Amino acid sequence: MTDKELISGCLKQDRLAQHQVYKNYGTKVMGICKRYMKDRERAEEVAMNTFILVFQKIEQYKTEGSFEGWILKIAVNSCLMELRKKTRFNLEVSHDDVQLSTRDEGLTDAYNNDIEAMLKTLPEGARIVFNLYAIEGYKHSEIAKQLGVSEGTSKSQLHYAKEKLKRTFFSSANFNTVNHGR
Repeated sequence: MTDKELISGCLKQDRLAQHQVYKNYGTKVMGICKRYMKDRERAEEVAMNTFILVFQKIEQYKTEGSFEGWILKIAVNSCLMELRKKTRFNLEVSHDDVQLSTRDEGLTDAYNNDIEAMLKTLPEGARIVFNLYAIEGYKHSEIAKQLGVSEGTSKSQLHYAKEKLKRTFFSSANFNTVNHGR
């Protein structure tokens, strides 16, 4: 089925069309949710909530952009809504706090798993900002608006995330064990 046919079916609440949408985009939605959520159960819950929202709001889809892009944007927003409930974003990280020992569809599963493992080492606020900036391509002004923080906080969290990832995974001592022969 084409996206146009799937959208038409979803508008009619056709279960087969909804199932096909899930089948077509479920893996990508889950990939996004796993990058934002630290545990798999929470990621699965947010992924399911994403599809519920997609089917509830299907009439709001405008054909200007891709259907996939619209679904993935809902996935990111669902993750952010879930994380806002429990995460304090308004704490800036000073450079002194960083004393610790980047969206490509062609990435392999092993590489994606490496990225997920690295992101899970970050504190929640830094992980979310890193995802939004480095992976999703948002600007600091957009991140600040989405999270209800200042641009400085967004920049500070990104800096903290980059420094922690560099020190933890890309120091000369660790690099040879992380690159898996690539």
